[in-house]
Amino acid sequence: MFVQIGLVPNTDWLKGVVELSPRGEVEVDARGQTSVPGVFATGDCTVVPYKQIVIAVGEGAKASLSAFDHLIRSPLPVAA
Repeated sequence: MFVQIGLVPNTDWLKGVVELSPRGEVEVDARGQTSVPGVFATGDCTVVPYKQIVIAVGEGAKASLSAFDHLIRSPLPVAA
């Protein structure tokens, strides 16, 4: 038996914030980066195929490493 809960991502609140696919999934690159620099997304709400927990976990690990890489390469803000 294969149980599937839903097919429509709950991403309405992201409209106009990041790029979404026609199906409402968050567009991400291979590193989980969205259309907004420094904003990463993962899991079933993204365009990554195979909406399964094991895929989402791996994608989450990849995106967290990408976010870390982004942060260590970004200049620190200077206080005025």
